[in-house]
Amino acid sequence: MNENELKLLKALSESYKPAEEVAEKAGLALSAIMSLAQTLEKQGLLETERSQTGSVQLTAEGEEYLENGLPERRLVQIVVQSGGEDVLEDAMAKAGLSETERGIAFPWAKKKGWIAIARKGGALALMCKASPQESPAELALEQIGEGAEFEKINPDGLGELGQRGLAKLQENKSVSLKITLKGKQVAGAGRETIGQLTPELLRSGAWREKEFRSYDLRTVSAPMYPGKRHFYERFLEEVREALVGLGFQEAHGPLVETEFWNMDALFMAQDHPAREIHDVFFLKEPSQGQLPEPKLVERVRRAHEEGGEGSKGWRYKWNAEIAKRLVLRSQTTAVSARELAKGLQFPARLFCIGRVFRPDEIDWKHMIEFNQCEGIVADEGLTFRELTGYLKSFAYDVIGAEDARVVPSYYPFTEPSADLVVKVPGRGWMEAAGAGMFRPEMLEALGVEVPVLAWGLGIDRLAMVKLAIEDIRQLHSEDVNFLRSR
Repeated sequence: MNENELKLLKALSESYKPAEEVAEKAGLALSAIMSLAQTLEKQGLLETERSQTGSVQLTAEGEEYLENGLPERRLVQIVVQSGGEDVLEDAMAKAGLSETERGIAFPWAKKKGWIAIARKGGALALMCKASPQESPAELALEQIGEGAEFEKINPDGLGELGQRGLAKLQENKSVSLKITLKGKQVAGAGRETIGQLTPELLRSGAWREKEFRSYDLRTVSAPMYPGKRHFYERFLEEVREALVGLGFQEAHGPLVETEFWNMDALFMAQDHPAREIHDVFFLKEPSQGQLPEPKLVERVRRAHEEGGEGSKGWRYKWNAEIAKRLVLRSQTTAVSARELAKGLQFPARLFCIGRVFRPDEIDWKHMIEFNQCEGIVADEGLTFRELTGYLKSFAYDVIGAEDARVVPSYYPFTEPSADLVVKVPGRGWMEAAGAGMFRPEMLEALGVEVPVLAWGLGIDRLAMVKLAIEDIRQLHSEDVNFLRSR
C-alpha cells in the first residue's frame, strides 16, 4: 500500500464522512481522494455512499404549462374529443394554442407517439383514438406543483423540462466515505506497499524491507491501439525502396499540367481518337498555362506535323493554344517527358510515384484519383526484352504476384507496346501496367538519341495483390477496425 492510500485510510472513521472533509484531514487533493477511493473500495477497505440533492424552479413558460397543461396534451385532447381524428390547423385553433405553442405542440406530440398523421384532401390530419397516459414531463410538473422534494421528482420528466427550458435545475452530488473492518486492520498494520521495483531500491537493498503490492492477474486489460503508418503508405515506401535499390532515382512533377507535357510532348495527336484513352479533367480558372522554351515547342510541332526518324507525323495543323490548356495530369509519363527534355546523362534510370486523375466509373478496380508508378530506363542497346524483364521482376519480386503475363497492347507514344496483367485471388486477371519503348518521333523532339523503355504501373492495383485486398476502395477506407487489422 502506498503512502497516499495509507493517509486516506487513517483519515477515515467508522461513520460516513463527506469526501471533502476526508481530503482535508488526509492533506490530499479531493481529486486524489476520489481516485484512491475507487481502488480501495474494490479491495474492500472502504465503502462509499453517493447522494444527490438539488432544486428546481419553473420558468414563466413552465408556470403557464403547469396551470394550463402542455401544448401537446391540449392538442391531443381536442383530437380525441373530435372522435379521434381532426385536421391539424382546425385542432390547433380549437385547442386555443398561441403561435409559439403551435410550433411546439405538433412536434412533441409526434415525438411522443401520441398521434398518427395522414393526408386527407390536401390537408394534414391527426389521429388519436384514446387519450395517452401521463408523460414523465407532466408527472414532473405535477410533482413540482405539489412541492415534492427534488429527489422524489421523476428524473426523466425533469430532464425533458430542462431541455425545453421550462425549468431551471440545480443538482448537487456528494460522496461520503467510511472505513471497513478490513480497512482498519490494514491501516493499523501501517505498512507501506509499493508497486514498482526501482533501480534505487535494488542498489540500496531497501527492497528487502518493503512490501510489494499484489496484482490480480485475472484483471482484463483495456486493448491498446498504438499509432502506426497507414498500410498503403508502407506499401508505397517498400516499392520506393525496391526501385532505389535497383539504381533508380526518384523524380517529381506537378499535379496540374499543360496538355503540352501531358499529351503533345508524348506524340499524342491533338485530333487523334487515341487521345481519348487519356480523357482528362480540365481546369476552369486559370484555363491555360505557359509553354516551355520555343526550340522544344518547335521540335514537338514539327514532329506532329511533319514527323521525323522516318515518320511522316500526324500531318495536321498543330495548335499551340490547345497545348497550353491546363489539366489534372492523367499520367505520370508527363514527368518522364519533362525529365528527358532536361537532357539526362545516359545511362539513366528514373521513377515517379504520384497521383493521376481520370474520369471513370468507380468500381472494385477503378478510381477517378489514383497513384501511378512511372519508370524509364534510357541507354544504348536497350530492347523490348529488358522491358519484359523489369515488368516481371515487379510482378513477382516486388509485389509477390502468383501469376503475371506481358501481353500486346497499344499506346500512342510507345512502339512496341504491352500490358502487364496479374492474377488477383478471387477476381481473376487484371491489367496492372502499361508499358513499351518510347517512339523515335517522341524521343527526337525531346532531344534524346538513345532507346528508352518505359512503364506506368497502376500501383493501387498492384497493392491489391500485395495486400490481399479485393476492392481498390479499401485502400482509402475509413473503417477503423479494418485499418487496425492492417
